[in-house]
Amino acid sequence: MNRFSLTLAGAALLLVAPRLTAKQPSLPDLPVPAPTAVDRLNDVVNPGPLDEKAVRGIVDAALKERDAKQKQADDAKKRAAAEKGHEVGSELNLRAYWDNGLWFATPDNDWKFHFGGRFQFQSVFFAQPFGLRGPPPGNGGVPQQGAGGGVGPLDDGMFFRRVRLRSDGVAYETFEYVLEVNFEQLNFVVFDHMWVGSRDDYWGALRVGQHKIPQGLEMMGSDYHLTFIERSPLSDSLYNLFGPGVFYMNNFQEQNVAFQAMFHRVQPVQFGTDDFGNGNYAGTFRLTGTPIYEGDGAGVLHLGGSYQYRSGDLGRSILPGGTGSTFGDTQNVTRFRARPNLRDGTGIGATNFLGSNTNRFVDTGFLLTDGVSTLGPEFLAIAGPFSVQAEAGFSYVSNARSLYGGNGLAPGQNVGTPMFWGGYVEASYILTGEHRGYDRRNGMYDRIKVRENAFLVKGEDGRHHWGTGAWQVGYRYSYLDLNANGITGGELAQHEAAVNWYLNDNTKMQFVYLNADRIVPAPNNGGRVHGFSMFAQYYF
Repeated sequence: MNRFSLTLAGAALLLVAPRLTAKQPSLPDLPVPAPTAVDRLNDVVNPGPLDEKAVRGIVDAALKERDAKQKQADDAKKRAAAEKGHEVGSELNLRAYWDNGLWFATPDNDWKFHFGGRFQFQSVFFAQPFGLRGPPPGNGGVPQQGAGGGVGPLDDGMFFRRVRLRSDGVAYETFEYVLEVNFEQLNFVVFDHMWVGSRDDYWGALRVGQHKIPQGLEMMGSDYHLTFIERSPLSDSLYNLFGPGVFYMNNFQEQNVAFQAMFHRVQPVQFGTDDFGNGNYAGTFRLTGTPIYEGDGAGVLHLGGSYQYRSGDLGRSILPGGTGSTFGDTQNVTRFRARPNLRDGTGIGATNFLGSNTNRFVDTGFLLTDGVSTLGPEFLAIAGPFSVQAEAGFSYVSNARSLYGGNGLAPGQNVGTPMFWGGYVEASYILTGEHRGYDRRNGMYDRIKVRENAFLVKGEDGRHHWGTGAWQVGYRYSYLDLNANGITGGELAQHEAAVNWYLNDNTKMQFVYLNADRIVPAPNNGGRVHGFSMFAQYYF
């Protein structure tokens, strides 16, 4: 017998030592229990010497018996937990992780928080006809201000388009919130999202606070993921971006249908999180569907539309300075206007604080109205790296009257129910093979997931190694018509070409060329502006 066998035999003898003591007194006959691992070991030891194979078998049997008991205990614990049900918030240990931003979450995601933000830095360069510079619009921004009227100078420059900090998350599994603070305005701090609400897979989500108004694909989608630097003039003039109110949304047909509704105030500035004035309310509704959704969003056909009725923007809530008319500041007043698709400033607040041009290219001026109804069909198709996106909007202004006159009208002149409209179509292709993202819960486009991050390093082998990132090219044509029923607010037709470089999931650079044609009747000056912009974004 070798040394290993002697060692195992000694261990076995120690285990059965109690059984090798003096003979015990006789006992009444009792039921014979099933042999245990020790009994089997004793049976092996008594007949003769042990070998390695026998001992291994005995040890394996003992381990299996132990594992079986542990499994019974674990199963009993699981059954007890299942009968009790999940207690929300019972596990409060937070783990930190990175998912395009800094997240903290409990093991069951009952509590989940994100802390992040964004900055967007932009450089712009313009070539502007001298005749189009003219004196900037006066008297409320109406374009037609006499012979030689233009839009003011478009200055080359650099500025932070957006600088924002954000927190969002989930509490108690069913409550959610978003808080986003906007710092890019030089003269005051304002807010984007600032709401809290509850959510349920069956009943949907109900939110209260400052929220995106569910109107249009561009407006619902984040500016993080715009193919072009700015939203189209349709969104700038006819739609509303933010407003305080009550928001409801739900999904049906396995998230192939999304419905959103909001009862809210109408903010002329759209970032203040407050709005005051009698009768200034709106209702907005949006319904979208995806008859085609394949390959985790690599193939999508999105169809949808929105409808909004609003009473009008009360004049005294228009910043800065209201309408400039004591009478107008107490009335339902609306206004439609748009900038070009490249800007040399953020365009919110007084121009003398921003140090840049905030004038619009087309503008109806202030109109007294009983209410405005707006329809907005939308379309998006994603076929791998290729996508087409299009929207249109039609705003009907009920019982419209000119507040100041101008634009071919006398002060107070009634023009019935004019209809202003606009739209755009854009196409893009991702040269590196990725596809645009799609958010089924909200019925909107989402980010591009980069396959290979951009990098350039010198390796240990002495050679240079590099990654491409994702490269995208795009074209957009947009049009806006603010002429109707004798109102000559002007037309704006724009062509844009873009080259976008996504260095990774959080960083991108955009290069956009703009050709914008301002079409207005005499004696005002129209003309064509050429612009170029470089745009850098980081968000997390």
